[in-house]
Amino acid sequence: MSTLSSQTLCWSPSIEKMKGYTMIHSTPTLETYLSLRKATGLTPKNSQAASTGLANTLFAVQTSPSSSPDTVVGRGRMIGDGGCFFQLVDMAVHPEHQRKGVGKMIMKELKEWMDKNVPETGTVLLFADGKANELYKQYGFVETSTTSPFFSKGMALRY
Repeated sequence: MSTLSSQTLCWSPSIEKMKGYTMIHSTPTLETYLSLRKATGLTPKNSQAASTGLANTLFAVQTSPSSSPDTVVGRGRMIGDGGCFFQLVDMAVHPEHQRKGVGKMIMKELKEWMDKNVPETGTVLLFADGKANELYKQYGFVETSTTSPFFSKGMALRY
């Protein structure tokens, strides 16, 4: 598991303790970011790309066990243009802390930020693996397709 970043973002910086975990509004350090990606099986990123991406974070939440406040076991980030399009990325909870409500706690914080910061005509996008879409549906996300009157079918180009 990784160490917590001392950098805190400007939106309502807070520390919340819930269910034995502390929620901190801050962007992860590079080391923490890469370590948690590896531990959770997310696609690896090189250090340069990760550094650039982290610097462009709009909002981030990190989670630590209350008993070990310097150990990051979960996180989620918001990126985007700050007006029209936003994307929820890097949702990850260390396998030892999954199925304990940590993902829901992270999503609660991210959704509160979205409700305050995404304009009425803004769109928040995300990619979900496996059954993770069930978590996101609880927060109002819907699957997109060409049959939806509101959304187009998603596509991606990976380098």
